[in-house]
Amino acid sequence: MAAAESSSIEVPRIASSSQPADRDQGLAAIGGNVGAVWRGWWTWTPGNGTFNLQIAWNVIGIDSTVVITASEIDGNSGNRFVGAAPFQVSSIAPSNGLVTFKINIGWGSPLPMRTDVLVFN
Repeated sequence: MAAAESSSIEVPRIASSSQPADRDQGLAAIGGNVGAVWRGWWTWTPGNGTFNLQIAWNVIGIDSTVVITASEIDGNSGNRFVGAAPFQVSSIAPSNGLVTFKINIGWGSPLPMRTDVLVFN
């Protein structure tokens, strides 16, 4: 599932997520060359270092455009904030029902995070 690329103690795992959206929700067409847009979020167990992570979501296809942002969250309420640690998302690769991405949490100890995901089809 998630492969660590550093000597971090533990790979982040999904802790919670937003209400799942389904391809069959009958959303209105957006227009242009985009037929539908979905948004979801996932919180993760604490981590630091660089990891390849995956999110399974049936609205993602091989030709989807996927945008992922990452933020540090406080451990109590899950609120996002900008702290001293840099969070970097790169190498986003959608496939059928799955997106794989690289996250780098530049901090000396594990930090909890939230990823927000936009899918354009």
